[in-house]
Order: sequence, then structure tokens, then C-alpha cells
Amino acid sequence: MITLPSTLIDRDDLSIMERALLPLIARHTQQWGDKPSDIDASTLAQALRHAPREVIEALDSMVKKGILKTLRRKSAQGMMIYYTFAPIATLASPVMSLSATQYSDSNYYLNLSNEAYEELHVFALELCDREGLRRELFEDFNLYQRSKNNRSFDWCAEFERWVRRESISNAPVVASAQELAETKPTTEEFEMTQYFIRHLSAIDPQFEEPFDVMSWAAQIRLLIDTGGYTLLDIKSGIDWLFSAKGDWFRPNVPDAYHLRKHFKRLIAHTRSFRDGKPRLPDGIDLFDLYEQM
Repeated sequence: MITLPSTLIDRDDLSIMERALLPLIARHTQQWGDKPSDIDASTLAQALRHAPREVIEALDSMVKKGILKTLRRKSAQGMMIYYTFAPIATLASPVMSLSATQYSDSNYYLNLSNEAYEELHVFALELCDREGLRRELFEDFNLYQRSKNNRSFDWCAEFERWVRRESISNAPVVASAQELAETKPTTEEFEMTQYFIRHLSAIDPQFEEPFDVMSWAAQIRLLIDTGGYTLLDIKSGIDWLFSAKGDWFRPNVPDAYHLRKHFKRLIAHTRSFRDGKPRLPDGIDLFDLYEQM
């Protein structure tokens, strides 16, 4: 017989996937008379008959909530990540310090910062587009590395090796003509690139239009694909950059690559102003600030 703490069952911050995983984790890790054991994400995905990606995301979410804890062990396949229940004292509290569940070594895949992961994602898509490969190769690579939590000092090189291995194994890595057409910049993205180039040429008489404009348009497309920005966001960022407010930052953006690289900072400044006036963060009232002065 398996029992779960009522404090765990009554929590209202669990998703449907997390609630489905809890009894499975208990079934495989809590045996009568034995010490608590652990289980890997692949086994849980097979038992639940669900996509491994969503299972891993749910497991990571429960680790952050303090319900589960992770263990890492070396195996023949490399460094493996296993999940088990956190101590009962931790389960009673819905909030847990993340320092107990995070590794200090930033070279492990699960420890990649948002910036490092974004750069890896961009590099992977650029490589796939340049070589005429399926973009889904990065999704396979990401899922594998998350499940293994391998360690590397150069994840871009790891992805290149992954692509070579896939090619040697005769996997369907080559993109079809339709897929290649879908990854090319659209007319709107090309026009936005031209919009950016016109601004550059207007302020610099010595500016030379790039020979390969499509490579600049590819950077605009990556902003949309990997950053989740819209064409309106990109236009707003460009307008701010070439306005009086963005004049101080303009030298940092000489081309489309640096536009994409610094766009998170640009859009943060853009969204801080509406009609030329500073905008307070959501939930903050000006009169409250005045009373605190």
C-alpha cells in the first residue's frame, strides 16, 4: 500500500501533469520496508505514455516547488538525473530555497542561463538553416541533453557533433524543399530589414549596404522564432534606437546581428515609455509612492 501526505494532495499549485506523475513516482520509489529510491524521466514518460518533454518540464516544476529533489549519478550513458520525493519537512512548505536543488557547476546542461540557452538556440537554428537541415534537430538535442544533464564547456560544439552523428546514422536530417522555404525570411521580415538599413544609412554617410541582405533578414527572423517578438516589437525597438532617447546606445548596434544580440535590452527601454512619458510597473500606484516619500 502506498500513501501520500495530505499536504501534498491538497496543494492547489499543481498542474494536471504533475498530479498524474505523483502516484507513479510513489509507485516506483516507495516500497514497503525498503529505503526510498528514485526514478528517471524516461521511465516515467513510458509509464504515463506521454511526451518526454512535457514530463521533464513537470518534474522540473515540482523540483522548484520543493516536492521532488534531483539526484545525479554517472552511468554508461553519462551523467543521469533521477527524481525522488523531497523530505517530508520540505513538502509541508510550498516554498523552497532553490539553492538546495541547483548545481553550482554552470557547465551542466540544466544549469544553462537563459542567455546561454538563447545563444545556443540561435546558433543551432543558424547552423540548420545554413546546412539545409531540419530545425527539429535542436528539439531532439535539447530533449536528450535535458534527460542526461551532461556537462560541456562548449555547447555549440556539442550541437555540431550531434548533427554529424545524426548525419552518419542516416537519420532524416535534410530538410525538404517546403521546410527550407518556410525557414527563409518572409517579405515582411525582409522589409523590416530594409527599414533598419535605411535608418543606419540616414545617420552614417559612409554606411555601406550589406552585400547579403538576406543574412540580415535571417537575424530578424531569429528574433521572431527564438525571442518570441513581433514585427511591431522590432519596429518599436528600431525606432527607439534611432530616437533621441536611444542615441547613447546606437553605437552598440552597427548591424542586424548586434540588433538581435542587444534586442532584449532595447525592447526593455522601449516598453518603459509610452508617448514619451515614463511608465510605472504594473501594480504600482503613483500616490502610494508619494506617501512613502
